[in-house]
Amino acid sequence: MPDGIVIDRTNNVVHISRTYAAGVDRAWWAWTDPEALSRWWGPQGWAATVYEMDVRPGGRWRFQMAPVDGSAAAVRSVSTYTEVTPLAELAYDGGFADEAWQPEGTDTFPTTVTFAAAGTGCTVDVAASFPDSAALQRAVQLRMADGYAEALDRLSDVLDTFAQGETTMDTLISADGTTIAYELTGSGPAIIVVSNVAEDHTGAADIVAALAKDFTVLSFDRRGRGASGDPQPYDPAREIEDISALIDVLGGSAALTGGSGACGLALDAASALGDKVSGLYLYEPPFIIDGSRPPVPADAIEHLEALVSAGKRSEASEYFMTEVLRVPAEYIPMMKADPSWEVMSTYAHTYAYDLRFWRGLQDGKPLPTDRWTINAPIAVAVGGNGEAFMRVGAEALAAILPNVTVLTLADHDHSAFWSAPEPVADQARAFLLG
Repeated sequence: MPDGIVIDRTNNVVHISRTYAAGVDRAWWAWTDPEALSRWWGPQGWAATVYEMDVRPGGRWRFQMAPVDGSAAAVRSVSTYTEVTPLAELAYDGGFADEAWQPEGTDTFPTTVTFAAAGTGCTVDVAASFPDSAALQRAVQLRMADGYAEALDRLSDVLDTFAQGETTMDTLISADGTTIAYELTGSGPAIIVVSNVAEDHTGAADIVAALAKDFTVLSFDRRGRGASGDPQPYDPAREIEDISALIDVLGGSAALTGGSGACGLALDAASALGDKVSGLYLYEPPFIIDGSRPPVPADAIEHLEALVSAGKRSEASEYFMTEVLRVPAEYIPMMKADPSWEVMSTYAHTYAYDLRFWRGLQDGKPLPTDRWTINAPIAVAVGGNGEAFMRVGAEALAAILPNVTVLTLADHDHSAFWSAPEPVADQARAFLLG
């Protein structure tokens, strides 16, 4: 057999082992993030699509593999995780499925994947078990072990690419075992910059640099973005757990800041985490609380999820821009011509993620009075050239929460958090540091 493959006929187990230059955290991310796993899972010449990946005991993993050249029918599999020990072990029972994702009645293959440090890199060991010698022999004849080995070779390319692109980022493991990538810069009191919808931490790079003159700034890739994981099904509560873990990196207390859609997560996190959040600076949270601006469609989340599930990511971006943000349709061709459109479409699945934080806040009705309990000081900044409904929403938040100060950033509009980082940082600095 090829190097790294051992057929244990005594115990009916196939062992496949590979050692990588990347650390355990990177390898764990590649095994537990559906976007990452789809880039390497399966033998050479095959492409994988992950439909479900709930990485916890009892959670399911559903995927399909098909040859890129169409030379064979697609293969579907459903696995159930039995053991999940972050950064150490994944165990699952896998089997083949039909087009309706029902078991085909063939053998189930218990598989254990272990991760161990090896110098500055790591070793990944896969042990696939079979019910009897006949099942093992069928797997050998079908070259299942060779397919595993080719997949682990492809994983090496993914980890190498990741390392080249993210050399400055650190990672942590959140409460549910998900890898979250983050970056620290500057010195002083701690502040976390929460990214907006459809962007990773690089989208906030300019405001991070401006704040770093007076703060220790932590920027991070939210779930489903950049180098962070994205186990399914998505749950907004997990993002709050991520922020809690990031605050622990900073010593147990930090301020939060974000612009536009990021304000929803920031508010929910501050309410849930209590004294761990020392203050907030929010730039133009897009509350829609009256008839001055059309509400977000009630079925926006479901519509976006359907488009993404069908592989129509660009269409999802167009829907979000026109139906949620109300960008005039005549501007869309110009936006599509910009390279940023491709980035937004890559992260189109995050539109539905963020809209979950905005349920009940953009339907043209008054803000709920029982959603948040926040005692930390909150600044809600509104651009002097911004849309009127933004100020209406800011004043409404001040009416239901203590310690809210509504600020005006003169001569700026909704884009200022990204296009005018220095005046935004100056205002945040003055409010949070006095």
